[in-house]
Amino acid sequence: MALGQARIKRAIVRAVDRMAAGITQVSKDIFAQPELGYRETFAKSLLVEKLAASGYRIISPAGGLATAFIARRRGGAKGPKVALIAEYDALPMGHACGHNLIAASAYGAAAALASCGVDLPGELLVIGTPAEEGGGGKIRMIKNGVFRGVDAALMAHPSNKTRVINRMYAVTSLTFTFTGKASHAAAFPDQGINALDAGVTFYNAVSALRQQMKNEARVHGIFRHGGDAPNIIPDRVVMEFYVRALTREYFAELTQKVIRAARGAARAAGCTVAVRRRGQSYDPFYPNYPMGVAFRRNIESLGLADEGFNETEEIGSSDIGNVSQMIPCLHPEYAVGGREDINHSTNFLKAVSSGAGIGRMLLVTKAVALTAYGLLTDHALMERVKHDFKRQQG
Repeated sequence: MALGQARIKRAIVRAVDRMAAGITQVSKDIFAQPELGYRETFAKSLLVEKLAASGYRIISPAGGLATAFIARRRGGAKGPKVALIAEYDALPMGHACGHNLIAASAYGAAAALASCGVDLPGELLVIGTPAEEGGGGKIRMIKNGVFRGVDAALMAHPSNKTRVINRMYAVTSLTFTFTGKASHAAAFPDQGINALDAGVTFYNAVSALRQQMKNEARVHGIFRHGGDAPNIIPDRVVMEFYVRALTREYFAELTQKVIRAARGAARAAGCTVAVRRRGQSYDPFYPNYPMGVAFRRNIESLGLADEGFNETEEIGSSDIGNVSQMIPCLHPEYAVGGREDINHSTNFLKAVSSGAGIGRMLLVTKAVALTAYGLLTDHALMERVKHDFKRQQG
């Protein structure tokens, strides 16, 4: 049996090598035509076309979203349902988060598994998820039942480091609108109610709050509107803040502390304040450790090493956090450039389109395919995955 598995794994790796030019072209095509969240018509159509040609049955649109899709391939025997997640939305500056590589890798792994000559048990899915960059596409798909019945989900994200196990913050975006009363700042200052005073007091209150915050949390914000003219007491000030934390419990507690700080600042200045949540709130991401062990073994067998970063070091937020609350998930990172090539920068934009970045993506595509193969065929691995997920939920 072990010899048979070794042969199949070699066939999977060879399949990715054989398809490398096509996988690379998918990445290049999506990179060349960046699309913002919920507008990813080109990327979705390209991926659907390629996966259909690889023998996958397509459901599109999916989860109530026009630019989402599900590609399915059922095996001849019973088994688990494993999903590869594809992201393909861009930032306003283009694919400076590397979602073109994520999409190409998900397609490449699925195509390789379909072409390796083995009838795998269970069901392999590719789930195309729009609008990760703040739009919360996966959250809407969860609500519409897309991930129901999936046993495990996997995706790999380009980064400035290679790290198999990482956590992510929960995050919410809050808009605070302070309202006072305008007046001539020189002639009738006593007739005004200064909304900017409330905003500044609020900003300083958050700065003071940071001293008592846990290390696992972040709060950061800006002024969107601070007044109209220096000689007019500002009657309207708008501020935007992000609140982040590693656990749901502390996330809820910290969010309320920030809101109370805003209300206190408003009362101190004699203003009112309106608080509005913008967009979707993302849950914290919990990695599945047995899946991580399997993925790490696969990248090591291919010559790529985990660089050993702490799982809470240099982390952000993603709507895959919400998926990880309902099914076992893994979201490893892989370096496509140097340490200075950080996500959402012009350096990273160059790295994800470079030859080195494409080469690393192809290597990781092999690891994604090998890990999906293990999840589909190794009953003991899937049991460990499920047990770890139940432990996390507890």
